[in-house]
Amino acid sequence: MRLHRIILTALLAAIAAPAVALAATNTYVARSFTQPAGAGRPVAKPLDEFKVVAGARVVVRTDWGTSTAKPGQLRFTSGNAICHYTTTYRVRTRIADDGSAEDYVTGALPSPGRGYVLDSGTHGSGAFRVVRQRTTNGVIRIDALWTRVLTKRKDIAPSGKAVWSDIVVSASSGANDECHAGTYREVLGPRIGDSLATATTSLKFVRK
Repeated sequence: MRLHRIILTALLAAIAAPAVALAATNTYVARSFTQPAGAGRPVAKPLDEFKVVAGARVVVRTDWGTSTAKPGQLRFTSGNAICHYTTTYRVRTRIADDGSAEDYVTGALPSPGRGYVLDSGTHGSGAFRVVRQRTTNGVIRIDALWTRVLTKRKDIAPSGKAVWSDIVVSASSGANDECHAGTYREVLGPRIGDSLATATTSLKFVRK
């Protein structure tokens, strides 16, 4: 597990700022996105005119270019002329037993082999994991997952269950890019991990 003590201090400062973070270096920026209302969870009476969705916030590099994304997602491009990646973040909710966030991300995102886990860790009640998948058709793919319990409110979560919020990340290189191990092991993988190390989610009510 990679220690995030130094980067956490910087990124937590970024979360506290409303716009571009770390103004002195202009390195990080906080981005927010919200689960679409259609994917929300129902609420019992007397609030049954609402659905519950998860709002998410991550801190990413300012040198990541932004691209058009679907509702509930963020999409970024990064890299150089010979190796570029497209990275997509999305937020979702799920119903499951209350349990260990670390155990969930480990089981949901297994490693294909030795050395494929690029980053992992816990922060507060959340846990995250970043894994490189086996390369196919010349494409390098990185998957990442962050999770925590969003609520156990009885008017939202079924009896004995909890509503979890997940941030799901998928990054892939171009099919013919000349990417080497350093680009994902030393750069992109850890940067995704840093963004998830300080990720937050919140409960939001939206009208049906």
